[in-house]
Amino acid sequence: MNPSAHVTSVEGMADFQAALLTFTEKAKDALSSVDLELRRLLDWLADQAKHWQSEIRLAENAVFEAKTELTRKKMMKIGDRRPDTTDQEKSLRRTQDWLDHAQEKLGRTRHWQRAFPDAMLDYQGPARQLQFMLDAQVPRMNAYLNQKIEALEKYQERM
Repeated sequence: MNPSAHVTSVEGMADFQAALLTFTEKAKDALSSVDLELRRLLDWLADQAKHWQSEIRLAENAVFEAKTELTRKKMMKIGDRRPDTTDQEKSLRRTQDWLDHAQEKLGRTRHWQRAFPDAMLDYQGPARQLQFMLDAQVPRMNAYLNQKIEALEKYQERM
């Protein structure tokens, strides 16, 4: 029995090869972009931690000043009546809310600073596998496809 094949075009294989090479370039670009974004995110988290620490210091100073102003106002006496401290109490509540908000944001930022490296490790394993495939396996696949395309073209020429 004489094995034979009916090949009319190798365009499909050539198209697949071109698509594979296009995918490879896009995937390498995507991996590089993700690595850059991960570094930017780490830097951003560090900047956010500094920002919220600064906000906490400012808010603590504002709370201290609001408490001082409230105490000072309470110590004043207008005749036998106590002075109206509504504005100072509102100011103290606002500054305390500001401090609470900044402390909450710093806590969340620190949480992500601790959690993010683990998430990066979860990403980096598969990313390294993909990078290896793109760097080592795809060139071998490309060479294999070149051989098969050449063989099919030679076969077509003989037919």
